[in-house]
Amino acid sequence: MTDEGDESQERAPRSWLIRRWAGPAALAASVAASIGAVHLWAPGPVATGEDRVPRFIVTTGEIGTSTQGAPVPWIQVGAPGEAMRRPVDSVPAPPSAGAAQSIIAGPKGTFVLSAFREETCTTRLFRFRLSVDGQVKELAPLPGGTVPTRVAGLAMSPDGDRLAYATAPCADAAQPQAAVTVLDVASGRRRNWSTAAPSVVGEIVWARDNRRLGYTIADMRTWPLRGGSGPGFPPERRVENVTVHALDTDEGGSDLRAGRVLFRQPDGSAPVTTAVMNPDGRRGYGVMKRARPASMVFFSFTAGKPMKVTGTLDLKPNTGVGVILSSGGEPRYACLGGIDSFGRVVDGGFRTTQGSGLGCSVAYAY
Repeated sequence: MTDEGDESQERAPRSWLIRRWAGPAALAASVAASIGAVHLWAPGPVATGEDRVPRFIVTTGEIGTSTQGAPVPWIQVGAPGEAMRRPVDSVPAPPSAGAAQSIIAGPKGTFVLSAFREETCTTRLFRFRLSVDGQVKELAPLPGGTVPTRVAGLAMSPDGDRLAYATAPCADAAQPQAAVTVLDVASGRRRNWSTAAPSVVGEIVWARDNRRLGYTIADMRTWPLRGGSGPGFPPERRVENVTVHALDTDEGGSDLRAGRVLFRQPDGSAPVTTAVMNPDGRRGYGVMKRARPASMVFFSFTAGKPMKVTGTLDLKPNTGVGVILSSGGEPRYACLGGIDSFGRVVDGGFRTTQGSGLGCSVAYAY
């Protein structure tokens, strides 16, 4: 699984934790609990660090619980138990804050939350911390954290000084353009990078040097729908040519494609569903979903070298599979919600529906 010459601490994912469920309701429950993952298939030693049971589970939005007839709290904190989470604290939404969208754990016990107001197309970013007994403390907006777009794919730098995220306009875009912002959390200053051609961006994550930002860019392609064209046959939109970039955010420029290419999807390959830069800023790992035979293909990559297939997992009909890829226990402080941070890409196809979904509605305090 490791490229020759790689240091042991930089190897591609050291364990793959695979969870199966029967449908969306079970998925939501699985995400909310998110502790008892079953090691159904592990082609390497189990990673330490990420397999620990958290002290507290922090949730936002509809994935949380509420008493019958009461609104769902904006932030909920629970402690893991044998059957369900034990409530510890809950916080209502601040005035005009909007609906909670995503939450990530940051360094030094902090958390970052995004909230969105549909009527004004405004996202607000908040930060808070938990006390030793799990109480929400110091909840406050981030300086410069009011954004006139949708926001997804939150990623905090390891030192906690900068927050990166993807942005998208509220109007459904048939030809989206990838855009990423880096916010200085102390000063509120923002820098923006974008692409000119139709594309999507995802898997946003920082390297441990606090300056290189990793992400995927996938190109948008429009094809005539099979069976005809014209009225009644809307074109099919798909994403192709997935690449992983490592951008030095301390350098000048605003081109999102200027980052060093670490991985480029091979021609004719199965759709890439995951591709994540490692903390060293030059290696990474990913997953492709193959249709025939139905399977997941796991791979690793290193800048300047061909990708390496590290394993496959056959998929059974009518069975969902959730995969947690462990990077060896080093905190990443990122949402990592797939090759499109807004969840609009499924098996290579593009949907206009926008939103961050439930994928980043849970965070953990260890």
